[in-house]
Amino acid sequence: MEAKLSLPYFPMYPTDFEAKTSHLTLAEDGAYNRLLRVCWMTPGCTMPVDEAWIMRRARAHTDMEQDAVRTVLGEFFTVENGRYSNARMQREWLAANDAHERRKNAGAKGGKAKAASLNDKPSSNATAMPKQPEPEPEPYTKNRDTNVSLALIAPERSKPNQFDEFWQSFPRKIGKDKAGKAYEKAMKKVQHDDLMFALSQQLPGMAAREPQFVPHAATWLNQERWNDEIEQSHGKSGRGPSGSSGGMVAAFAAVAARKSAGPIRN
Repeated sequence: MEAKLSLPYFPMYPTDFEAKTSHLTLAEDGAYNRLLRVCWMTPGCTMPVDEAWIMRRARAHTDMEQDAVRTVLGEFFTVENGRYSNARMQREWLAANDAHERRKNAGAKGGKAKAASLNDKPSSNATAMPKQPEPEPEPYTKNRDTNVSLALIAPERSKPNQFDEFWQSFPRKIGKDKAGKAYEKAMKKVQHDDLMFALSQQLPGMAAREPQFVPHAATWLNQERWNDEIEQSHGKSGRGPSGSSGGMVAAFAAVAARKSAGPIRN
């Protein structure tokens, strides 16, 4: 599917991204983000299997930067018909273009109907704009063709169920009802974004444990485990989680620093 228009935005899911890329170095993380942007802006949301072409557009000049690009290509991209593609990005690209086409077609039909109803009215002296702006991103519904959930970043006026976001991100999904009640209590003490940031920092440590030593979501919330220190794990843990300590932890120090810097702008 070739898009007639390169949309100026694409969805980004920080929690999903962090969960699958926490093992990357800073250089590899940067290479991955840059390759995703290059892919999105390239027709078909794919890149040619041409190392010189990719390195030039990724602006990878040093040996370290080029090694990072090769690592990311090998782990997160697949090759088909001489083109690199990323499965998740490809689905989102198809969804975004499908939604754009549907909005455009609906607008064209509405315009024709309105023009027909105004045939008998005097014309206006207004001058048409040379180019209409692209609509703001909006939540998508289920795509019947690709069967992919297409919830892009929604405007602030339409907030998603925040507990569902927490529940989907938590690695041990036992006792959802209890977790929901615990989440409501936790929201009186901590902001949702801060809670999710702290959880994202602890996910690598949880992943390194045996499943039986990962707390239930309700336990994690009731015990205010978002205040736990971030575990520096180098392998599977033979026992339960490390104990909590008083004071603000590294994750919340990062949150405070992030807030003092002001809102993040894309």
